[in-house]
Amino acid sequence: MVGNTTIDPRAWAEAVTKPEIDEVLSLKSGFGLDVRRLIRTFRYERAILLRQKLKSLVKTGDARLVCATCGVPVYLACSTSKRFFFRHRHEDGSCPAVTRTGFTEADIRAMKYRGTQESEAHKRIKELVLRSLSADPRFTELLSEKTWRSSEGLPGLRRPDVSARLENLRLAFEVQLSTTFLDVVLSRREFYRSERAALVWVLPNFHPNYRRMTDDDILFGNNSNIFVVDESTAAASEAAGAFIIKCWHRKPVIDGDQIVDEWVERLVCWDEVEVDVDLQTVQAFDYSSEAAKLLEQIKSAKLARVAAQKEAAERAKIALGNELRELVFGFVLNDEDDDEYLGRHKRWLAINDRLLTHGCGLEGKYPDLMKATRLVHLVASAKSGKPVGFKYKNLVEIGHHLFHQHSDLLLAYGFMLRAYGTKSILDREDRTGRWAAKVREERSNFLSDAKYKMAEDEERLLAFLSQGASIKSANDNRDQDGDRAAA
Repeated sequence: MVGNTTIDPRAWAEAVTKPEIDEVLSLKSGFGLDVRRLIRTFRYERAILLRQKLKSLVKTGDARLVCATCGVPVYLACSTSKRFFFRHRHEDGSCPAVTRTGFTEADIRAMKYRGTQESEAHKRIKELVLRSLSADPRFTELLSEKTWRSSEGLPGLRRPDVSARLENLRLAFEVQLSTTFLDVVLSRREFYRSERAALVWVLPNFHPNYRRMTDDDILFGNNSNIFVVDESTAAASEAAGAFIIKCWHRKPVIDGDQIVDEWVERLVCWDEVEVDVDLQTVQAFDYSSEAAKLLEQIKSAKLARVAAQKEAAERAKIALGNELRELVFGFVLNDEDDDEYLGRHKRWLAINDRLLTHGCGLEGKYPDLMKATRLVHLVASAKSGKPVGFKYKNLVEIGHHLFHQHSDLLLAYGFMLRAYGTKSILDREDRTGRWAAKVREERSNFLSDAKYKMAEDEERLLAFLSQGASIKSANDNRDQDGDRAAA
């Protein structure tokens, strides 16, 4: 186990310290991509899958990335410490970036694996697979080292360690004892896919804390499932009369606002295994689907929390607004004649500061208390249907007063009368019709004449004090050329 580097599948991928190729060019977008930054955008698991995909594309002449210096197609490779870098598909010495040794992968494979396919360990695992399959009468055509030739007339052949048939499904079992090149994993997968057969990788042992590069290629390419056959699984198969195999798989679980993995080791009957020939996956647990479900749960929980927080904040804002509104009304309407002016003005400044924090105070260094008082009186009068704070006998007299002295408040007065249901009182009080006549005469100017427009800070304060009654309702479909007024 010395020297092995095992990476958490959810850890962020890392680039080698000094990659020979430091920039690649995307043939799809035309943009140059910094290699270190690109690699860091992937989780380790996704980087392994990207490595497989890019290698497959390069092999079929459909490369997506090329070296930014020489334009040669590149694929993602991995160092012995499981840090990533890009490697040329081929090198002829024309590029300053050198990513290959003097030996080809075929050379290294020949040196490294000479004789290992017939090792005693390899034979023993093949025998265990055959014993396990033989125990289950559903499996037929059990063969060892039977050559498969391509049925499509394509070049190439394979000799799976063990082959079998389960009804209409052909199965090829490959025993993996040593590390091997990604090319081997990919080429076997593609061959059996083209033959409409399922490739089942079998290991003699596995532990998630000690994973070789080949283990990761098989594991992540198989939806985070990996299978082990040993003496105990063979004995279990014979005892059950059914093919039993050991499965290690990742299981996603929610931890706070993120997903973390648990590793599960269990014996599974072949009936529990799901085979997808197109994807070349053989799995006892659908990791990707389960992770997607948990991500949706996390997303839903976050949205629910945000909604609850927003609702709580809105309730708090409404409560604060109600409290502040009552404070303003109480301050203005409970005005005592003997109140000391400076003290009262200081209290008003403090209240206005709170209004400003709430987004509806009067602006300027010296906010006018008389303006605020007038607005409070106007709201109270429109709501109660009788003058409050005005030295007038009725609502129509307030209207005449606004026409001549505070025309900027006229439209808001009309909106409030309608909203509070007190406009009919004003209509009854207009016995001479002078009010209605004024409105008709001035109607066309209500929206165009600047004298009928309130200052923005006063408009905000009045809307706050009236709880929106001073502005036109979205459901109010009256004409905009004057019926918005107090008539």
